[in-house]
Amino acid sequence: MKITIIGAAGTLGSCAAFDIVIHRLADELLLIDPWEDMLKGHWMDLTSASVGLDIDIRQGSYEDMSGTDIVIMTAGAPSGAIKSRSELLPTNLPIVRENAEKITRYCPEAIVIMETNPVDPLNYAMYLMSPSRDRRKYIGYSVNDAIRFRMNAAAALGVKASRVQGMVMGEHGNSQVLLFSTLRLDGQPVKVDAAFKKKLYEDIPLIIQRYEVLKPKRTAGWTSAVGTTVLVNAIKNNTQELVCCQSVLAGEYGYRDTSITVPAIIGRNGLEDIKLLELAPDEKEGLENTVNVLSPYMRYVEEALGLGKSRRA
Repeated sequence: MKITIIGAAGTLGSCAAFDIVIHRLADELLLIDPWEDMLKGHWMDLTSASVGLDIDIRQGSYEDMSGTDIVIMTAGAPSGAIKSRSELLPTNLPIVRENAEKITRYCPEAIVIMETNPVDPLNYAMYLMSPSRDRRKYIGYSVNDAIRFRMNAAAALGVKASRVQGMVMGEHGNSQVLLFSTLRLDGQPVKVDAAFKKKLYEDIPLIIQRYEVLKPKRTAGWTSAVGTTVLVNAIKNNTQELVCCQSVLAGEYGYRDTSITVPAIIGRNGLEDIKLLELAPDEKEGLENTVNVLSPYMRYVEEALGLGKSRRA
């Protein structure tokens, strides 16, 4: 298993690298980033931390990506304070476009885990720029939303998060849909009232704010590393694990030409299947709303890439 992390000097990339190493999920780990000194520091530290694990960790360039099985894309432009991830689209789309060309040139068969924000339209962009447009190979990272849903629901219920399960759909952002119909405590359905739902929804826009007010500004590197490891393990070991992550839709739930978070089966080929849930009426309404919120950003990507109405493969 050869894994390449693009943007490996940053918080997301370096945290993902460490978690992959300690879980021995790669035989070869390639780190790419133009921030050379920071990258070299992480490489030296990871090399020491992995002594005895027999993992070939290298800092390198795009030309070294040949034979890569999984590309983890975390590179993005530095940003000031933001209120929404969508604000990053104009600056990060050119970066994703440049890297998509490199991936196509050097490792076109690789599965790409997109973590650069806003992940919804950027995962769609990466898919559109691929020669094959095999959507199985393009997974947008949004696992953190389901993690936070579990945490917040557990706190509201007064129990440990390990006892709670629940799924999320839609935008990796403020219009995401918390699927209370999937909420389980010790495997059993949980009935919640409107006040409970309102409390959890009110927390969603506060997530970014909690990080943005910090000096220096931080991001959820370790949380994302945990979720990234779940995806990588599912691909490497073909576990067919059900994970809430971004996928390009092709008619599922009545939508297409968009990338949103859905419950997906992850295995050796990447996104093996999308699980079709029976949604509650308010969840269907929320899903329609989140698709409408994301639609302008998907159309922005199409126009920026010069695709327009020719986007369908």
